[in-house]
Amino acid sequence: MTTTLEDLQALVAQSILSTEAFKAQLAASQEAADRRMESAAEDTRQLKLSTEAFKAQMAASQEAADRRMEAAAEDSRRLKQRIDDLGKQMGGLGNKFGYFTEGLLLPSVETMLRERFGVTNFSTRVKTRRGEEWQELDGFGFVNGEKNIGFVVEVKSILEKRSIEQTLKQIRLFGEFHPEYKGMTLYGVIAAVDVVSKAQQEAVFASGLYLVTVNDDVAEFAALPQGFMPFASVV
Repeated sequence: MTTTLEDLQALVAQSILSTEAFKAQLAASQEAADRRMESAAEDTRQLKLSTEAFKAQMAASQEAADRRMEAAAEDSRRLKQRIDDLGKQMGGLGNKFGYFTEGLLLPSVETMLRERFGVTNFSTRVKTRRGEEWQELDGFGFVNGEKNIGFVVEVKSILEKRSIEQTLKQIRLFGEFHPEYKGMTLYGVIAAVDVVSKAQQEAVFASGLYLVTVNDDVAEFAALPQGFMPFASVV
């Protein structure tokens, strides 16, 4: 088959058209790729902005939380200080009330000890030191003579079980703080300001302690039960 000049010209023209179409398609693909790249870059930028905004928000939230924590800590410190101050004030009032009741009750106890047991010497708030330790008695009286007996007196605004234990402990430790009374026989007296129930009286007597109660502003020895055995400790 013979190829004519016209055929060659037509073939070249067809090739040129195909090449131009390919170039146009390639350009369109590149343009689409560029758009996707730009879109991805924009998405990245927006993500970065969002991340920075989130970090800033978190930092602001943390700063606000830190301020709240500091404010709460300061409020807690001030509250604790007020509670401590109130405790000191209440403690001071308690001490003053204790001294007040002792001052009112001990003179009556002294009179009763003199009349009932012949006590000749009586002291209030006897505070004695031994090394680094102290013993403080609300009252102490003794008979100066052949009897050689003494009485440790503890005044209690409220009579509790530990009141009895504390009084017995004071008697047992007395000799360690007062060796000058060696050979003396000690007894214990609890003077209760508050109303004393029958059960409380029985607990005191079961421990071998004498009990002074206050009724209608009059202090008196509580009647001893039958078979009462006083607790005695020889110094």
